[in-house]
Amino acid sequence: MRSAEGRHKAFSTCSSHLTAIVIFHGIILFIFCHRSSGTSLDIDKVTTVFYTVVIPMLNPLIYSLRNKDVKEALRKEVDTKMLSRVLT
Repeated sequence: MRSAEGRHKAFSTCSSHLTAIVIFHGIILFIFCHRSSGTSLDIDKVTTVFYTVVIPMLNPLIYSLRNKDVKEALRKEVDTKMLSRVLT
């Protein structure tokens, strides 16, 4: 890729994939390590819910952050919330 914009787009795509993979496999690694060290039923429930519900819900969010409109809307929302905290 010759242009800086092309490199930025490729890095954006790559970072989205890496984020999703790290979260997904991080939970698997946590479950594997936790299983071998004696488990608590409550922690098993939380990790199961996180693995089956939260991760699939996060994937569309992670991949939508590549969209400029979504990034701009998120940035505005965060700025508005921070400004309201400062003013209160």
